[in-house]
Amino acid sequence: MKRGFTLIELLGVIVILGIIGMLTVPLVSNLIKESKEEVTDLQAKAVKDAARNYANANIYSLTDCSPEPCTVKELTIKELKEEGYLDTADIEGTNGQTYGDDAKVLIQKNNGKYKYVFPVE
Repeated sequence: MKRGFTLIELLGVIVILGIIGMLTVPLVSNLIKESKEEVTDLQAKAVKDAARNYANANIYSLTDCSPEPCTVKELTIKELKEEGYLDTADIEGTNGQTYGDDAKVLIQKNNGKYKYVFPVE
């Protein structure tokens, strides 16, 4: 007696594997996309926090401007790294763009409150 799988059994397994693939591939790709976006957001937050720490340490050297709103300081990623406020590699944007050491961070003042803008468009 011959042993083995029939053509119907093999086709059934292939169909089941295809269905599993159709269900899992979009879920995994969405998870990867969401993870990349989350990393980008966290990196941007880290840059803004570094600018906030810089502003707090150098509050008296920030430009006093009027009328508000205005930009009181323009920094680069390189300056934040050199001053010890940021220790990260290049930062990736949501569209795959990489922000290097020359990327700008703005410290703006409006109604007596500071705002930190990154990335600068």
